[in-house]
Amino acid sequence: MSDRLGLEELMASWAHEAGTIALAHERRPDALRFKAGGEAITAADGLIETMLRERIAAAFPDDAVVGEEMGASANADSARRVWHLDPIDGTLNYALGLPEFCISIALYQEGVPLAACVYQPVGSDLWTATRGAGTRRNGTDVAVSRRAGLAEAMISAQVRKRGRLGRNPLLLQALVLEAHKLRKVGAIALEMAWTAAGAYDGMVIASRGPIPFHDVAAGILLITAAGGTVTDGTGRPYRPDCHELVAGNAAVHRDLLDLLERFPDAAEPAG
Repeated sequence: MSDRLGLEELMASWAHEAGTIALAHERRPDALRFKAGGEAITAADGLIETMLRERIAAAFPDDAVVGEEMGASANADSARRVWHLDPIDGTLNYALGLPEFCISIALYQEGVPLAACVYQPVGSDLWTATRGAGTRRNGTDVAVSRRAGLAEAMISAQVRKRGRLGRNPLLLQALVLEAHKLRKVGAIALEMAWTAAGAYDGMVIASRGPIPFHDVAAGILLITAAGGTVTDGTGRPYRPDCHELVAGNAAVHRDLLDLLERFPDAAEPAG
C-alpha cells in the first residue's frame, strides 16, 4: 500500500506542477502552432514535457520516457519501465481558453500498465490508478458506471475524418440513434478518466492509423483498474499499434463491439 501511495503521490505532485505551468501560459493564441497532421502545439507543451522528463530522470534514472513532443529516450527499447507522457492533452482547447485539457502520465513495466495519472488543471480534478489497486478521483475510489447497455449510455465518440466512424455514415448514424447521448470534447485522456469514474459509460475511437499511444496510455489503466474493459475494435486485447479502441463497463463495451460488427470496416477511399 505504501509503495502505491508513494508512486501516486509522486505522479500527482508532477501533474500539479505541470498544471501550474499550463495555467501560467493559458490563453496565448499567438503561441499556437500546428504540427504535421494538424495537431496543435503551444510553448507550454514543451515546457511541461521537459519538466516531467527532468523529474522522472531524477527519481528513476534507469527508466525510459516516451513523450508526445520529444519522442522516445535512447533507452526506450531496452528499459524495463517506460513512462508515456502527454504534457497537454486537448492542446487546441487549452490554447483557445476552453477548460477541457489535461496532463497525462503513465508508467508501463514490460509493456503492462503499472501506474497512471490524469490531471485537469481547471477544476483541479486528479485521477490516479495503480495496477491491482483500483482507480481514484481526488483520492476517493471510483468505478465504471452500471448502465445496462448502449440505449442508456453516454458515449464518447472520437470521430476521425478517415477513421471508420468518419468513413461509414451508416455506422455513425446507428451510434447516434442507439446511444442515449454522444460526446466529444477533444481530450481523449480526460474522457477516458471520465469513463473510469462513471461519468461516461463508454467510448469508441476509430482512427485511420495507429492511435497515438500517449493519448490513451494512462486512460487504459484508469478504466481497467476501475472495473472496465478496454479492447481494440474486434474485442481483442488493446495494443499500442491499434487503430480502434472500445472501452466501458461490460454491458456497454459489449454493445459497442456488436455495433461495430454490424458495420464492417470498408477500405479507405483513394486520395
